[in-house]
Amino acid sequence: MPTSSPRPILSLLSLAGALALAPAAGAAPPKAAPPPPRPAPAPAPAADSAEPPPEEDAETIPELNEKIRQLETRLDQSQAAMNERRPRVSIGGYADFGFFVPQGNGSGIVRDNGNLLFPQYQGRYGWVFLGDLLAPTVNSRGEVADLGDPAGVQRFDSIHSGGAPGFILNEVNLALNVGLADNLLGSTSVNFVPRSGSNFTLGDFLDVDLAQLEWLPTASHRHSIFVGKIEPVIGIEYRDRKASQRFGITPSLMGRYTMGTALGLKVRSKLGPSNNVIIAVAVTNGSTTTEQFHFYDEIDRNAGKTGSARLALRLPPSPLFELEVGGSGAYGAQDRATNSRKPMWFVGVDLLARIASLDVKAQWLKGRADGWPPEQVFGLNLHNGGYLELDWMVTPFIGLLGRGEFRDAFVWLGDSLSDPGANRAYLTKSWRATGGCRIVFSERVVLKAEYLHNGEYGGIPQIPNDVFTSSIVFMN
Repeated sequence: MPTSSPRPILSLLSLAGALALAPAAGAAPPKAAPPPPRPAPAPAPAADSAEPPPEEDAETIPELNEKIRQLETRLDQSQAAMNERRPRVSIGGYADFGFFVPQGNGSGIVRDNGNLLFPQYQGRYGWVFLGDLLAPTVNSRGEVADLGDPAGVQRFDSIHSGGAPGFILNEVNLALNVGLADNLLGSTSVNFVPRSGSNFTLGDFLDVDLAQLEWLPTASHRHSIFVGKIEPVIGIEYRDRKASQRFGITPSLMGRYTMGTALGLKVRSKLGPSNNVIIAVAVTNGSTTTEQFHFYDEIDRNAGKTGSARLALRLPPSPLFELEVGGSGAYGAQDRATNSRKPMWFVGVDLLARIASLDVKAQWLKGRADGWPPEQVFGLNLHNGGYLELDWMVTPFIGLLGRGEFRDAFVWLGDSLSDPGANRAYLTKSWRATGGCRIVFSERVVLKAEYLHNGEYGGIPQIPNDVFTSSIVFMN
C-alpha cells in the first residue's frame, strides 16, 4: 500500500494553529482615552475689582509724571526767555496822495502897504502883514499852498504852488515798532517827503518825527516812561497828527502850537478803575510847536528846558457815551534863543466826547513869548484861539466832518521900541469853517476831501485864500 505524504497533514496543523491564534494575534490594540477638554479661560474681572499693581509700579508712575511736568516747565521757561531776547518787530506806514485847488495866489497873507489899514504900526515895524501864513493848508502835515512874498527873508516854501491846482504826494510814512520785552517798546516814524528841487538839487527831504522808547514799569501797564523824540502832552490834537490817524485832512489853526514832537522825557499815568484820571508830565529841549513854524528848536541852544503837563478826567466809558476833559500847559525858555532870560508859555483846556458814532473835539489855547531881538528871535502874543470839531460816521463806510475855529495872534521880529523899529509883524484875526467827508473802502484805504473857507475879522480885509483839498491814504 503506498505510503501517504506528510505535507498535507502539516498544512492542516499549521492552518488550525493559525486559526487558533488569529483572535489574539490579529486583534488591534485598544485606543488611548482622549485627553479631557481644556477648560475655557475665566472671564476678565471687572475694572473696579482689578487688583492694584505692585507697590513698585504705584510709585514709579507718579515719579514719571512729575519728571514730565518738570521738563515741560523748563521748556516753557526756555521759550519765554528766548521770546524776551528776540525782538518782536512790526512794520507799518502809509502813503498819502492828494489833489488841491487853492484860491488866489495860494497865500494866506497880504501886506499893509503904507500902514493904510493899521496906521498905529507905522514907524514901529518895517513890514506889516495881515492874515495867517498857515491858513490855506492842503495836507495833514500842515503845509500851505504857498507862503507868499516873504519880503526880506528866505523861507523854505515846500509846495510853492503860486495858486495853481495840482497833485501832490504829501508823504510816505514808515513806522517801526519793536517789542524789546513785555514791558519795553520802541517806536519810530519816518516821513519821506517828495518836493520840487531847483538848480540841480533835490527838493525831497526826510522827516524823523518820532523815535521813542516806552517802559511800562508796573504789571498793570498803566504807567509809562518815554524817552527820545516824543509826542507832546499839551492839548489833544497831537493824537490825530498823522494822515492815517486824522478823521479829515487838515489840522486846526491851533495845531501849529501842539502837534510838534520834541526831544526829552515824558511820564504818563492812568489812575482809577476805568483810567478815570490821566496825568502826563514832560521835560523837553523846547516847545511842541511844529517844525516849520517860527518857534521850533529841536537841538536846544540854551540851558533852560521846557516843562509841560496835562491833567485829564474821564468818565467811565459806556457803549453810547464817553467824555474826557483836560487842562494842559507848557513853560520854558524861548526857542531859538541862546539864553534862558525870556520864557515862552502856553495854557489851555480841551474836551473829547463820543456820542454813539459822533466824536466831539474842542480846544482853547493862549500863550506868549517875548522874543529876543539881538538874536532875531520872533515874539508871539497868542491872545486866544480854539476850535470845535464834529466827526460823524454816518455808516461804517461814510463819514462827515465839520469844524469851526479862530486865531487871534500877533507875531513880530525885532524891537518895536528901538530907533529903527522892528523888522516885521504879522497881525492875525482869522476864522475858518471846514467841511469834509471820508469814504472808507477798507481798513487800509480811505478817501477824504475837505473845503476850507478862511475869513478875517477885526478890520483886516478879506483875503481870497480858500482851499479845496483831497487825500487818499493807503495804510499798512
